[in-house]
Amino acid sequence: MTRSRPNWRARPPEPRAAGASPPSLYSHFGNKEGLIAAALRRRYEVWKQVWDDEIAAAPDDAGRVLALWNALRTYQSERMTERWCAFTGTAAAFPDPAPELREILDLETALLRDRLLETATPIAGERAEALASALMVTYSGTMALMLREPYEKAIDEGRAGAASLCAAFAYAEFGGMVPRAGSSYTYGSAVLGEIV
Repeated sequence: MTRSRPNWRARPPEPRAAGASPPSLYSHFGNKEGLIAAALRRRYEVWKQVWDDEIAAAPDDAGRVLALWNALRTYQSERMTERWCAFTGTAAAFPDPAPELREILDLETALLRDRLLETATPIAGERAEALASALMVTYSGTMALMLREPYEKAIDEGRAGAASLCAAFAYAEFGGMVPRAGSSYTYGSAVLGEIV
């Protein structure tokens, strides 16, 4: 595996540096892409668990959306500090990956897209797909910014952008519930509920 901590490197070690010969590693994994797919599968499981934990700890709908950035901070500080996303880097390095590598790359993309849509739905309602798409771009921008600035700052800025998106979509969703014309009772009932 890879880490940017003292005994870890930012990419998988060369087989000889790891004390193994390429034929022995590749006989187990099939080829270089098989080895990378196995490493990414392990990262996927760790990442998914970190994100699951942050979603479970979130206090509200917006918190569940923002849990992605909280999970990224936890992953970076406690698991594998990196300047880039191993999945994105692999997709860039292998534009036509072998099936086992394509499978894990697709799995990670589906996790991001599906969870963002799931967590965006309570906030944005019918516009959840648009919010989820904007959040995906914001997350990707956060990852790219980590190449230029300390990860803490990049994550803070990405999370602030995501929070702004959530607020804008929540406001738009709320605005659709309020009648455009009508009595003050109708307006008060929509805003405050039955207590008016």
